[in-house]
Amino acid sequence: MPPPLIGDWTVEIKVVRPFTIHGDLYYELHVAEPDQPQMTAIRVPQHAIPAQPAAGDKIVLTFLMGQVTGARPDLA
Repeated sequence: MPPPLIGDWTVEIKVVRPFTIHGDLYYELHVAEPDQPQMTAIRVPQHAIPAQPAAGDKIVLTFLMGQVTGARPDLA
């Protein structure tokens, strides 16, 4: 499933690849919905996520116009 244009999306992180653009840290996250094998690559700016992500983390991503504006741990 592709990420939403607007709203929240609960996913599990499978792969984390940090990178920089003009000195700003981003994370390329390869994520999948729980119990789904298909992965999607998402770019998340460091300021939008409270801690360094790791493979196996379950998070809720918040999107606005297809861009990640926030991320938080999935506590469900």
